[in-house]
Amino acid sequence: MKNLIYGISILFLFVSCKTAKEIQKTDPINDPSLFIGNHKAKAMVLGVFHFSNPQLDSYKPKFPFDILEKQRQSELDILLEKIAEYRPTKILLELNRIEMDSLTNESYQSYLNGKFLIDDKNNEVYQIGFKLAKKLNHHRVYCSDADAKWFGVNLDWDKYDAEAYLKSKGQYEKTTRYDYESLYKLQDSLKTIQSLTRMLNMLNNPVGRLKDHQAYLTNILEGAGDNYLGADNVGRWYRRNLRIFSNAYDFTNFNKEERLLLIYGSGHVWLLRQFFMDSPDFEYVEANDYLKD
Repeated sequence: MKNLIYGISILFLFVSCKTAKEIQKTDPINDPSLFIGNHKAKAMVLGVFHFSNPQLDSYKPKFPFDILEKQRQSELDILLEKIAEYRPTKILLELNRIEMDSLTNESYQSYLNGKFLIDDKNNEVYQIGFKLAKKLNHHRVYCSDADAKWFGVNLDWDKYDAEAYLKSKGQYEKTTRYDYESLYKLQDSLKTIQSLTRMLNMLNNPVGRLKDHQAYLTNILEGAGDNYLGADNVGRWYRRNLRIFSNAYDFTNFNKEERLLLIYGSGHVWLLRQFFMDSPDFEYVEANDYLKD
């Protein structure tokens, strides 16, 4: 009996040593197969400029664009054909989920039945979202946007003078050393001379999306060492996009072959792209793969 126990002990020690040696040759904590879903969903964010010009962003568009014009409608048909090749299973729109999902889908059902006309509606929600969903025989669309409340310092915003404040803190030169306004104006002007597909191809280029995102990381300086207005404002932007991502996650059925398409203002692309790429449950697809001329 003692010999048997001794033999088992020696065998266990041998196996343990062998396992330890094998482990030393690997990197078990960084195994790429850890915490990866068996079935990844695909996700694409199509960044657009807002067709209806709602004047909600910091840069206010100055150049006219009418998606309802005959030429632009022809360009839209081409764009829809290209995006349809991605074969999205769900189309997510830049509309508030809590407030707008039911109402928007009532409109979509009426649109499918020919009772809700969009010939005079110049918003990308209808011109891209509704038209593409109908083209692909989708029974509904998904409102996926979310509000992010302001949790930062309370100021009298009507009287707040950002330039004067930054100068008083010695932060003005740092925050204005990049002329993002000129970049936004150039982008805005190009939509008047480029085809719709070409324009969206430029807007969805990762190089340009990073430059756009970096603007937030220069504005973050405002209020550093005082009220942290800039950091809190950027944090609010992150929270909104994280909420959008959480809605996308919630809409995804990982037991099926899911291919999400999010149609959002191009400023959202970088963060949403990063969240999908960082997630163990998604495979990100670049919109530009489908926006070739």
